[in-house]
Amino acid sequence: MILAAAILTASISVEVDLGALFKRAKAVQATNVTCGISTVGYRFVGKPGQQFKYAGDTYTLPGEGSIELIASPRRTNYAIDGRSLPLEVWPRDQFGFREVPLPSPTNASLTE
Repeated sequence: MILAAAILTASISVEVDLGALFKRAKAVQATNVTCGISTVGYRFVGKPGQQFKYAGDTYTLPGEGSIELIASPRRTNYAIDGRSLPLEVWPRDQFGFREVPLPSPTNASLTE
């Protein structure tokens, strides 16, 4: 009898707030995860053999006429024919790439 009373008393004193558990689970599900990277990379498009500089390196477009590069942090410009041009003016696609059309080269710059 005393054992039954002790079990009954223990079960009454334990409170479980299921509402709080469900609210906490909903709060975790409602959290939006975002990536801090807005531009993943650039696709430079132009004439085969055309050269440009990005992030301190010089690149030459292959026969296909385009080259894809992973974005370098805090680099927002590229250089071509001694001019620095912005990269962030071109629209981003659904994968985070920007297609950058290179300016038409002069005949002199292609033969050098």
